[in-house]
Amino acid sequence: MSKYIQNKGFTLIELLVVISIISLFASIVFASVNSARNKARYARAQVEINEFVKTAVIAQGEIGSRLQDITGSGCSECVCRGWDIRNVAVTSSCYTQWVSALNTIQGATGGIVSGLNLMTRDPWGSPYLLDENEREAGPTDCRLDTIRSAGPDGIRLNGTDACTGDDICYLGIPHARWCP
Repeated sequence: MSKYIQNKGFTLIELLVVISIISLFASIVFASVNSARNKARYARAQVEINEFVKTAVIAQGEIGSRLQDITGSGCSECVCRGWDIRNVAVTSSCYTQWVSALNTIQGATGGIVSGLNLMTRDPWGSPYLLDENEREAGPTDCRLDTIRSAGPDGIRLNGTDACTGDDICYLGIPHARWCP
């Protein structure tokens, strides 16, 4: 009989190495899944914004008027600026302004478009943001209407019409009439 007894188990070091390798692989997989999820959210927001723009163009054509005249607001999003609007309450003016504009614009299509009223929030839980500013400063004002998602951070910056940060924007919904 041998002096040394042979154990058939793993040492603590071997187990720790295997666990750390599994942890490394798991973190890589989770990062990939999270990245894919974010890309899908951005893509969904872009598709929904494009659908809204098509609906807005149809509504303007059917009514023969600007978005501002259809919604009755020059800036449905203005109440939402400067604060985190993710998962804002349905009673918040930020949410109700968007839903009202959405329903009014869909209704102005004369039944051509349906289902757009389900687009009440972007993929991060914020209402979409509509600024109906076409010609709000007079007949020679050629600013275009805009729609945007506040993006993952849920914040629309004050004082800028540009698409900044993580916002997803459509700057320039076509005019109802030619701008001089």
